Amino acid sequence: MSKGQSASQIEYGLPPELDLLAAESLKEKLVDFLHQEVGLIVDGSDVARISTPCIEVLFAAGTAFTEAEQAFQITNPSQYMNDALEALGLSDHFQRWRAS
Repeated sequence: MSKGQSASQIEYGLPPELDLLAAESLKEKLVDFLHQEVGLIVDGSDVARISTPCIEVLFAAGTAFTEAEQAFQITNPSQYMNDALEALGLSDHFQRWRAS
């Protein structure tokens, strides 16, 4: 669900459970945001579980937003989210979308 929005950016809070079954709905939500042609701030603070397919969806979304020249940021990743990215060797790849 959207936590907040402005004319040029939308903030989206990831749900706590991002398991295999959540990947398709996550993809659909992120594609909807992409089609709105606004920047997206993804808040990962509530993530308690994340599957590899959901990480792949986030990576694809970040790439799509970047290619569309739309802002994409991941803020407040939970420790679990950070641990999952590290375990998959993807932390460095996600750095480009981390809020400073």
